[in-house]
Amino acid sequence: MPSPTVAVLVRTKDRPRFLRRALANIAEQTFTDYTVCVINDGGDESATRAILQASPLAHLLEGDAPRLMLITTSGGNMEAASNAGLAATDSKFVAIHDDDDLWAPEFLERTVGALRASEALICSTRVVERYERETPEGEFEVYEERIFHDGLPGFGLQFLYRTNRTVPIGILYRRRLHELVGFYDESLPVVGDWEFNLRAAAVTEVLLVDEPLAYWSLRPEADGAEANSVQRQAEHARFDASVRARAIRDDLQSGGRPGPYLYQAHLMADLERRVIDGHDLTRESLDLLRSLGEQLERIEARQAAMDARQRELEARFAADRSRGCGALRTLSSAARSLARRMRSATPHGEGR
Repeated sequence: MPSPTVAVLVRTKDRPRFLRRALANIAEQTFTDYTVCVINDGGDESATRAILQASPLAHLLEGDAPRLMLITTSGGNMEAASNAGLAATDSKFVAIHDDDDLWAPEFLERTVGALRASEALICSTRVVERYERETPEGEFEVYEERIFHDGLPGFGLQFLYRTNRTVPIGILYRRRLHELVGFYDESLPVVGDWEFNLRAAAVTEVLLVDEPLAYWSLRPEADGAEANSVQRQAEHARFDASVRARAIRDDLQSGGRPGPYLYQAHLMADLERRVIDGHDLTRESLDLLRSLGEQLERIEARQAAMDARQRELEARFAADRSRGCGALRTLSSAARSLARRMRSATPHGEGR
């Protein structure tokens, strides 16, 4: 009986909710010529087996050549789990579907078709970063989605040298790629997928399937078993630096010269100095703006006090004027009244 076209490697450890979701997700694929190998990386084997038996893929456990299998490893790391899955399967193509990630139903159909139609040994779809958090009911809700490295024209070396541009859930590759670049580096507890992508991109085009067909689940708020490895930022930085240092050593030991590395380090130091100078200038500018703002607030406060004093004086002047006018009107009225009385008291003809 021929081997299935695709081996789907599912890495998991004591995350039953995610494993159930992953197996249900694989069962929704429109391309079905696959075998699924669940690598239980040091978790509870009996509990994991029970999940497989209750999954929509349970029928693949049956027959002389089952296409759903479970292997248990000692809990080394993700790269060791991948290598164990590779050793346990036989196929033309390989995909890694970690237990917490997801595919669109057409993922295998599109990626298998793309590789069959090209000479490339590896391809990647666009990957959607899928941010999720646990609800009070114990479910996971998605609160944000965005394309990972949106707008990037491809996944070649020129982009991978800086940082990883795609993740395992978005990748399908030909198994014979391992004959050219070797297997996953088990010395790397993290960044192993990036290191493998670098080796792959050094020998073949990384074909872009320009559709968002893979979902990389991220849970920044989670901890414990349900957290993502990307939360281990310090460890990522450490092993990222280790991979780069090893590549430089390999180049120097094979006859490379240190000049380019020294000059690049000089350029980076100069850039860092310029960035720091820019930060200092920005900080000084912000301090000046803050000082000017405080002075303006004081000026505005004094102006407001002067305006209030002016309004008070104007009100008092208006009141005094009103009282003065009233007094003048009273005096004028009294004078007129007195004049009338005097005229009426004077006999007619007097004074002639």
